[in-house]
Amino acid sequence: MLAVIKNPSEVGISLEDTSIPEFSPWEVLLKVKAVGICGSDLRIFKYADPNRRGNYIPGHEVSGEVVEMGEKVHGFKKGDRVATEICIGCAICRYCRKGLVNLCENLNEIGVTMNGGMAEYVAVPARNVHRIPENLSFEEATFADPLACSIRGLELAGIKPFSWVAILGPGAIGLLATKVAKDIRRSNVIVTGTNDNRLELAKEFGAEHTFNIRNSDPTEEILEITNGGVDYAFEAAGNPNALQQAIDITRKNGSIVIMTVHKKIQIDVEPVIRNELTLIGSICYNYKEFDQAVDLLAKKKLDVKPLIGHTFPLKEAAQAFDFCFSRKGVKIILLP
Repeated sequence: MLAVIKNPSEVGISLEDTSIPEFSPWEVLLKVKAVGICGSDLRIFKYADPNRRGNYIPGHEVSGEVVEMGEKVHGFKKGDRVATEICIGCAICRYCRKGLVNLCENLNEIGVTMNGGMAEYVAVPARNVHRIPENLSFEEATFADPLACSIRGLELAGIKPFSWVAILGPGAIGLLATKVAKDIRRSNVIVTGTNDNRLELAKEFGAEHTFNIRNSDPTEEILEITNGGVDYAFEAAGNPNALQQAIDITRKNGSIVIMTVHKKIQIDVEPVIRNELTLIGSICYNYKEFDQAVDLLAKKKLDVKPLIGHTFPLKEAAQAFDFCFSRKGVKIILLP
């Protein structure tokens, strides 16, 4: 089969012919129909550690069709249309026992620590697979993963109706969070970013106000619009400056959800202390939230088609990654 290969000791990716994966008694073999390129995949592309070995196949925003099953798998049949979760828990640690597979002490991740879906076939545990209905395209189903991430962040914050919510970063997760916060949580939404096209999409998704931070610092205007600051801020930009902006625009006793992974960064935490702000980390999702995401997509409560910037055949994966880095589209999808 054709597959995208990441050599962790080198920047970039390659395309290779490799064997169709074997699968365990508890796994299903999927024929991949669509796989989204996530921001984490772009980081994987850029990653290089000369001391690291072990090539693997990236890609975790996967939808496809069941073609084979292990003998321990029940409840699925050949031809089932499905989407897959990224997190594979050990099922025995304290967090897995609580249903917090995303916090598993022995976590594996499809397309990160094990082979993923940027290939013609992928083997995944049956417990990570969710059926999708016929009215949901495989391309749309790839949004279940980022939508589930958005849902988790919003639920951790406990957003209340009619509150003010700021989304910092109008990427896929930020725009999906905008739609959920507006239409499901009934909140007032402000979106900040650096890409005018994406900010226009944010308006289409219900944002009352958008600000391009390349033009000016919107802090004072946001404080005025919200009469003292937003109730909740969601840092989805992956930029340390966005986290500082979130602190600056959040009202006293408000909450800030960090939805992107940062290493060491420097921020002014005095306002966090003096204003009694709550900082919340949010990573991935659990089974329930992925199920909610599939349900919202299947019932057409969120139209994600405007977020599909372009599709590429798998053999043009290198061009697809270049397109992603150009930031010309929100979500780029590979079609094996």
